[in-house]
Amino acid sequence: MKQIIALGLLVAAFLPAASRAADAPRHLNILFILSDDQRYDTIHALGNNEIKTPTLDKLVGRGFHFNNAYCQGGMVGAVCLPSRTMLLTGRSLFHIPQAANIPGGGKGKGGNARGQAMRQKFDGPTLAGVFNDAGFATLHCGKRGNSFVPAMEAFQKVIYSHGATGERRGKAEDEIQTNQPKICADAAIEFLHGLKKDQHFLIYLAPHYPHDPRIAPKEYMDMYDPAKISLPPNFMPDHPFDNGDLHVRDEELAPHPRTPEVMKRHLADYYACISWMDFQIGRVLDVLKETGHEDDTVVVFSSDQGLSVGGWHGLMGKQNLYEEFKSPLIFAGPGVPHGQSDALVYLYDLFPTVCDFAGVPIPKVAEGSSLVPIIDGKEQKVRDALFAAYKDVQRMARDDRWKLLWYPKINRFQLFDLKNDPNELHDLADDPAHAGKLAEMKKLLKEQQDKFEDDKAPRPQ
Repeated sequence: MKQIIALGLLVAAFLPAASRAADAPRHLNILFILSDDQRYDTIHALGNNEIKTPTLDKLVGRGFHFNNAYCQGGMVGAVCLPSRTMLLTGRSLFHIPQAANIPGGGKGKGGNARGQAMRQKFDGPTLAGVFNDAGFATLHCGKRGNSFVPAMEAFQKVIYSHGATGERRGKAEDEIQTNQPKICADAAIEFLHGLKKDQHFLIYLAPHYPHDPRIAPKEYMDMYDPAKISLPPNFMPDHPFDNGDLHVRDEELAPHPRTPEVMKRHLADYYACISWMDFQIGRVLDVLKETGHEDDTVVVFSSDQGLSVGGWHGLMGKQNLYEEFKSPLIFAGPGVPHGQSDALVYLYDLFPTVCDFAGVPIPKVAEGSSLVPIIDGKEQKVRDALFAAYKDVQRMARDDRWKLLWYPKINRFQLFDLKNDPNELHDLADDPAHAGKLAEMKKLLKEQQDKFEDDKAPRPQ
């Protein structure tokens, strides 16, 4: 009774219209798994016939997935930092704590400006905070680096899996990296076994995986013969022009120009890591069933962003705004129908969405939209357009068919018809027949920049 009264008092501090939970609260538990650098096309059940992901395939088979889930970008090369910050605070790119968009952040005694700022207290609502206030038991296990530490420390139990970073690695560090998925799975299993009867919970697993260094146990590395791996349809030896960050760290993980042999090796390693992680997720789902929580828990699977590993557009990293930047997004659990949606969604929509499923009030500062109405079949979309940004060198706007990329430093545009050109191979920006559409998309981009208060780039002319 005390918990119910406390939850009622909290509602006054939140926007009641922001959530469907106020109409029909479900009060479900949440198991939220967020991988690192996993592209949207790396699940067998979603069309990749070369990768083995039996656990994720089962989630797709009984759940609901979104085909257009985007991180909104970042002002730093380590895009995972602003991405995870947006997700855990519910705020859009230019409204998250500024420390999450400060360049730098490497190791060093005392840390640099960004590292120090990221350790400071944060007074705003966080995902864990609102679940704590609603009486949920909360667990986070995952990487500490390039994540928003105050939001992670808000979980009642925090376990850092300590992913290896940088170029200097020894055997012990490689073993830690390999064990990232297992460390998170073990933490979740122990947590589930230790819950009190009828205790509601939020589990957030966010390992440093399949982020490079891409190392998996030998049996998983042996699953994939690079010679049998297919290159993407938009493989290129080099990006056709300087996109503003062609030599950032991620792009130097493989030589230029890209060769089929090297790119296939990278893809084989990438797939091996995802298959190993898939196995560990399966262990958690088995215990979820054993403990009787399969029928009262929504499982959410996504990634902080995709990346171009394999030579998509001649690239390797996440420092671009092509479609390979997208993440997988799957929901499965009680009341979740089998289906899919092409709706345009941001990853920070997950904050209000999991609150909605759990019957937890959504804080006023959460800028995303709950995806529950789409999953329930009550709505087709939550927005008409999407916007993304990378540093001061790239901007993107898209609607349900057309996509504009703009490179402000060189004032270059790319226009793609995603309906007929999903691999973004045919740039229509200089085609006179599409001059009207180009002008229309420039106008949309300006509107989106204004809406999200983009103060890092000018408006296109």
